[in-house]
Amino acid sequence: MSMEKVWLNGNFYDTPLPKLLYRIWNSKRTGRLKIKKENISKNIDFFEGNAIISRSCIDHKNLLSYLQKEKLISPSHIRKCEQFAESNKVSLLKAMTALNTIPSLKLWGYLELFFMNDISLTFDWVKAEFFFDSTQEINKSDIMTSVSTLRIIRKGIYDMENQDLINSHIPSSDEYIYTYPNKSFLYDDLNSNELYLLNNIGDKIKIGELYQLVEIGKNETNRLIFLFKCLRIAGPHHKTLNHITQELSKVELHNILESFNKKCTSIFKYISKEIGPVALSVLEKCIEDTKSNLPPQLQNIKIFQDGKIDISSTPSTNPNLPGEIKLEEFLDALNEILVSELLTIKKTLGDEHESKVSKSLKNIGKWNLKKIKS
Repeated sequence: MSMEKVWLNGNFYDTPLPKLLYRIWNSKRTGRLKIKKENISKNIDFFEGNAIISRSCIDHKNLLSYLQKEKLISPSHIRKCEQFAESNKVSLLKAMTALNTIPSLKLWGYLELFFMNDISLTFDWVKAEFFFDSTQEINKSDIMTSVSTLRIIRKGIYDMENQDLINSHIPSSDEYIYTYPNKSFLYDDLNSNELYLLNNIGDKIKIGELYQLVEIGKNETNRLIFLFKCLRIAGPHHKTLNHITQELSKVELHNILESFNKKCTSIFKYISKEIGPVALSVLEKCIEDTKSNLPPQLQNIKIFQDGKIDISSTPSTNPNLPGEIKLEEFLDALNEILVSELLTIKKTLGDEHESKVSKSLKNIGKWNLKKIKS
């Protein structure tokens, strides 16, 4: 497992689509997510974390098929729209509104549903590669509408038919699930069944006990747990995990942390050169804001004067980790910190500076580490 891939690229086996979408939303990324499964390719554009529907990307024929399937437009109206579009050299979308076939307010709502349904189909994919291209230019004038990425995640998970895939992300019955520190940010948006399950989870509960306690079937409970995990509302608490120091040698752990801090120091030096002494305060706020997306074991992290990150509650010359944490979760957390710091550069200095720093990080703090299955 490598921490070199700071930018979002990988596969759905390691990172399921809803978890990936949450990362894009949480990092307020702008760019294009490219997904490929065998001979099937799909692109989803994002602007500041939310998915967007661009004029140039609309598949008008598939949209018409969707509207007809949902009985929102008749075949005769479709023919009229096609004739109007061809005669006036306009899009089918414009033809529908020009002929008042569907009022624009309703049509835009149907367009969003069509868009979300299309994305939902990919939630059941297991073997798919992805790459997030942050260099893809997004023309604001080309944006038809934006759709909340959180809304897409919720709909996609509720529409999933691959129950085995959902269940594969749920820990065993004797493990705990607990609420995350940032659970309140979505409280107002929770559906009644989601709020019901979350209230029964409380601070923490064994998953097997939760199955017995609630008036929701096991598969649907797993669906909601999967939703909570992906939205960082609640997730598993591994009560009897080995320390990460037992999963790899102290030398490997030291190399990981040393490489990680070389990257952090490089980021700090760059932003300090651009904005001066205030750089430390900017990155301190960045680290504080990032804590809500990190495991409970890493809630005490802090940044030193030289930009290095202390991941333990008490400074130590030896690279020890606080509490118990899985290796995969630990590396994900380090990546989360790096992505957050790079996003801070983007917000503070602009896209060009972010791109420059992200490229430089690829040559800083490298190491080799075989993937360890947890």
